[in-house]
Formats: sequence, structure tokens, C-alpha cells
Amino acid sequence: MISWRKPGTIAPENPAYSLLIIGNVFLTTFLAVLSAVATIIADNTIQGDLALSDPKTTWLTTLYLLGANTTVLGANWFADRFGYKTMYAFGVILFTLASGFAGIAENFATIATARVLEGIGAGFIFPIGLATIVRTLSPKRLPLGLILYIGASFGAGFALGLPLAGYLAQFMSWRLIFLSILPVGFAGIVSCWLVHEETERTIFSKFDLCGFLSFALFIASLLVALTYGPLRSTDGGWRSPYILGLFALAALSLLSTIICERRHPDPIIPLKLFKDPMFAVATMAMFLLGMSAFASVATMMQYMINGLAYEKYVSGKIGIIYGISLFCFSILGNAIIKKIPVPCLTFLGLSILVYSYFLNNELNWLTGPDQIFWILFLRGVGLGLSLGPTTIQAMRHVPKDLVSKGATLLTFFRQVGGTYGGTLIAIVTIKRQIFHAARFGEQANAQLPAYQVTFTKIFNQFYSNTSGGATQAKGAIVKNILDQSYIQAINDAMIVFGYVTGAVALVLVVLNLRNWWKQRKATSHKVEV
Repeated sequence: MISWRKPGTIAPENPAYSLLIIGNVFLTTFLAVLSAVATIIADNTIQGDLALSDPKTTWLTTLYLLGANTTVLGANWFADRFGYKTMYAFGVILFTLASGFAGIAENFATIATARVLEGIGAGFIFPIGLATIVRTLSPKRLPLGLILYIGASFGAGFALGLPLAGYLAQFMSWRLIFLSILPVGFAGIVSCWLVHEETERTIFSKFDLCGFLSFALFIASLLVALTYGPLRSTDGGWRSPYILGLFALAALSLLSTIICERRHPDPIIPLKLFKDPMFAVATMAMFLLGMSAFASVATMMQYMINGLAYEKYVSGKIGIIYGISLFCFSILGNAIIKKIPVPCLTFLGLSILVYSYFLNNELNWLTGPDQIFWILFLRGVGLGLSLGPTTIQAMRHVPKDLVSKGATLLTFFRQVGGTYGGTLIAIVTIKRQIFHAARFGEQANAQLPAYQVTFTKIFNQFYSNTSGGATQAKGAIVKNILDQSYIQAINDAMIVFGYVTGAVALVLVVLNLRNWWKQRKATSHKVEV
């Protein structure tokens, strides 16, 4: 009978063992990324089938990411306590079963619960899968393995997930997106059982429950406040007692987190890491990279579907280039990292990322797929070149006894960037859409000659085919105004985050120059002595 702790199907000394381990981690991570991508494409299809309101629809993706983010920080503690194989298998099983429940959901409560559970499962898969690769590969092969993990898992997740989700949502059923995860997920569970060997359980200090719960409450309350604050359906908007109460709760939770982490002997968030300026700024960069990796791409998909009225499958096919460029340039980054200084490679990647944001300003309601193609291509290039080097720069400033927690924190900030990034983009988009709707609406003046000519042309088109030509002509003009304002609002949001990303990149350059100057002075001083 095959043992759970040491199945014995293949010896760890066998060269194929590490390949099988990596293949298993790639597979399950790919499924977790696919599930996150699914609701980007299929959200309004799910909305129509389950009769969801707009505010509820926004939570289809957010709840998944929220579940993952709140779990990541504590996942490695449970793995050390109960075994990496056990907790990794637990994450895959929970994720797979929750995907099945999402596929048969009939109301918001069911699919919301399923999405949270999926996210919790993914919250175990991401950090423990990464730690498993680190434990399995030799130091010589580890950099390539990590780059492949990021590039292949996430790149393939987008490259295959976007068109697959678009095809199933448009031509078949959105439920098949989640139900198709079941057989592949069970294959991942079986391969985990047959290949992985259990790690020795390590006795640690008591779990930092106070810090974990306080921080989870901070993340959730702040996210809800930022999501519902700008919506027109929220009475009072940002001044609503409900929203103000959530902000107050977030502030108190953050204060509680800081107090708990300063007192606990083994905190889940070692605050002393943030005393190093390079690590602190690198975590900000990881947040922005996470936003670029997920939120900005999700926004581009919504831009094509809602702004340009592209079909879901067509939008998904255009998005393939993002996943491919992310994968290829992650590999290229690993190949040239020995020839180009890490700070230079980081700055190059972030610069390309910023340029892709600024290119958004050239888009309008007549934009063709070629322009979007190049923006997504450059976004994948920038992310592929900068994600690995940014991680390396941050980890160089982490003490050896905190390497595991430092890596977990960077993973957390990357993922939370995808969660909060979408919300922050939505806040800027909503504000700017109101502005642009008023600006474009000034042109819809019945006394202006240009408006009269446009109205007459549209009226004649509708009148020759259907009754009520005047009403439909006015509706077409209003729709065009709303589409233009929506597209320009997205462009404004991308430019704002382009400036923010550029600022963080410049700060990293300054910090690297400062460190270089200090090292040079220290070296020259030794030579003089």
C-alpha cells in the first residue's frame, strides 16, 4: 500500500522527481489563476443567469482574491506545523470542491461562498507550492525554477484562461469554466499523493491568531469601503455612515495589528523588515506589479467587452498575447540577469510597464484590436522583466532568519495588489467617467449644427427600419457619449497608475544609487587604511 508520507513511487534522488513536483505545482497554480481569470470574462454572463445586481457582480472576483490574500500570510505556519504535503493537498482539495460548487450555484449566496472557499484554497496553493519548489530544487536550478513558476503558471493561466473562459461563456455555459476544473483538480490531488513526500513537522511558537484576525479584518473592511464608497447605489457615497464606519473599523484593525505584531514573539508580519527602505519600497513595487498583473489586464478585458462591444471570445483571444509575453520575457529575464545588473533590469521592466499605461491614452471608441494587442504585449514584457528582479532586490535586504516570511510578504503584496488594484482603478474610473460624461454631453445640444446633422443621419437610419426613430436616435447619441466617457475614464486611471509606478521606480533607482555610493565609500576607505 502506498504510504502518504513517503509514497515511494519515485525516489527523490531521481532527476525526474523534481520535474514531477514542479509539474504538479504548475498544474494546480495554473488552475488557481484560471479561476481568478474566469469571472473577468464571464461576470455579466453570470450576472444575467443568476439575476445579480451590479454591486454583487463586482464581488465575483474580489471575494476570490480576498480569500486568497487573507490566507497567504498564515499558510506557511500551518505547513510547518502539519506538513507541507498535507496542507498543500488540503488547499488543492478545498479549491477543487469549491470550484464544483461555484459551477452549480443558483444564487449569489452560494457562488459568493464558493468563491471565498476557492480563494482560501488558492491561498494555500500559492505560497506552499512556491515553498515546495524551493525545497525541491538545488540552489543552482532554483532561479530557473522560480522564473518558470511565475512565467509558466501565471503566463499560461492568462494565455489559456482568457480565451477558454471567453469561449465557454459565449458559446456554451459559464458553469463549465468551474466544472472543468474538477477533473484536472482531482488529477492534481492524485499526483500530489503519489509523488510528494511529507516534510517533518516543526514545533513553532503559538500561532499569531490576534495578528492574523486583526489584519484579515483590516483587509476586508478597507476593501468593502473602497468598493462601495464610489458607487451611486450607496446612499451618501463616501459620507455614508456605513462607509465611514468601515473606514473606522479598518483603522482600528490596523492599529490592533501593529500592537499584536509588536508583542508576539513570532508575528506573521515581522514589522522590522519594513525598517529597511529598500524592502519597504520593493513591497510597494510588488503591489503595483500585482495590480498590473491582474487588475489592469482585467480592466482591459472589461474595456473591450463593455466599451468596444467586442465578443467575449474575441477579447479573450486578444488577451493571449499578455500571457505569452509574460512567460517569454520571464524566461529572458532569467537568461540576462547575470549580464545586466538587477537594479537596471528592474528599472527597464518598470519603465516598459509605465509606457504601456501611457499608451492607453491613445485609445478611443474607434480603437482597433491592434492597438490593444501592443498595450497588452508591452504590459506582459514589463511585468516579465521586472517581477523577478524586484523580488531579488527585496530578498537581498531580508535577514536569513526571516527569509521565509519575507518571501511570503512579497507574495502577499503581489496578490493584494491585484485585489485592491481593481478597486482603485474603479474609483478613478467612476470619478473620471462623471467628468467626461459632462464634457462630452455638452456636445449633445440640440441647437448646435453638428448635433442636428448627426441626429438627422441617425434618425433617418432608424426611421427607415423601425418605428420611433427619434427616440432611438437620441438613445444612440447618449450611448455613444457614455461609451466615450467610459473609455476615456479608463485611460485616465491607467495614466494615474502609470505615474505612481514611475515614481516608485525612481525611488528604487535613488535607493540603489545610495547603496552603491555607500559601498564605494566603504571600499575606498578600506583601501586607504
